Amino acid sequence: MAYLEQSGTANLGLRMERGFALLATILNNVHGGKANFEDFLPKRGEVVDEAETSAQDLFRLLQSVKR
Repeated sequence: MAYLEQSGTANLGLRMERGFALLATILNNVHGGKANFEDFLPKRGEVVDEAETSAQDLFRLLQSVKR
């Protein structure tokens, strides 16, 4: 129990998520980004307010992305 209290969960999946989030944060910051560590972690248990979107919104979004 002392190990788990000191080092966190023993769940391998959660540890991998945190590792990948750390790697993504480092790469983002090296390339001039301003993202935080928490920005790359999945939102668990939080209610996400999804905005209503229409087909026109999607079409405008796709048009704004140009190669």
